[in-house]
Amino acid sequence: MIFKSKWHYLVSVLCFCSFSFLPLHAQISGYDVAYPSAYLLGLSSQGVVSSNPMSSLYGNTAFLSYQSKHMLDVSANASYANPNFSPLYLSGAGYLSFSESIGFGIRGKPVYLRSFPSDERYSNYAFQAFVNWKFNPYVSFAIQIGPGVSGRIGGYSSYSWNVSLSTAIQYENFRIGILLESPGTYRFDEYLGSERLREKLPERFMLGFGYKWNDWLELQLEGSRKFYENTSVDLNHKSQFIPYPVRTMYSGNVSLVIGKIESFQVLTGVGREIRMEQSLRGFTTGSIGVAGSFFPSWFGEGLFYAVSLQRSGISVKERDGGESRMAIQIQTQF
Repeated sequence: MIFKSKWHYLVSVLCFCSFSFLPLHAQISGYDVAYPSAYLLGLSSQGVVSSNPMSSLYGNTAFLSYQSKHMLDVSANASYANPNFSPLYLSGAGYLSFSESIGFGIRGKPVYLRSFPSDERYSNYAFQAFVNWKFNPYVSFAIQIGPGVSGRIGGYSSYSWNVSLSTAIQYENFRIGILLESPGTYRFDEYLGSERLREKLPERFMLGFGYKWNDWLELQLEGSRKFYENTSVDLNHKSQFIPYPVRTMYSGNVSLVIGKIESFQVLTGVGREIRMEQSLRGFTTGSIGVAGSFFPSWFGEGLFYAVSLQRSGISVKERDGGESRMAIQIQTQF
């Protein structure tokens, strides 16, 4: 019995020491960038250069300056990785076109998500107010600011400020979009029940180019740089920095829109997203969706919809990180 007791004690000490020296990121769930609307999911896009309000409401709101309608929008998305479904993630937004050059709005959207990690789920939401200003017929600016909150095992974090700035340039059939975002730093006082966790999320810089070939065809290119070298994880006052290679911090997508939103559109896109774990893992995404309008004479200027499907990790098995995503969105303009 004495030998057994000593043996159990020795094993416990070794396990504790091993746990103490494990990388903190191995103990904490990773995450990847969210697609907050069905229209964006159908394009595998972050909305930095899309001029359609169903995407720019959740991406680069500066493009809203080029239209004069008010809007209300709601979107829901979920993921599936055999045999589990993720929770239902909701987004919502409203916009008031105050004048020809100024508009105001509010929005709530997921920024970073991880639905199927090996150990826990993760969600980060931002609730922002934003204002747009059209400088001239070709250039518009926007600022988005509001509190954000993250969810992990043990509940929700303290709030932090999510701040982003964006620019929209539109000349004839060409568009350029620029967006910079700082998601903030979040503190969990009861992570895993009793641990204290503090983490800083990576800033993002996004640049996009768009070209409207004709009334029925649009092409979009987007590139993104996430500053993972500025992230930090502090668990019980023990911080860790992982020197991720800079070349792994770039991602982007190519998107194609066919048709008119007033009648029927086909959305499709191929992209590369980066998931933050112990290392930065790249996943290829492929998506397809449809969008259009119905009952325009019943709901003012119209009621618009989008339904999309996306595969994250094409040819990647779900046990290795692949997942399927689906989303639906409804927007009214008046």
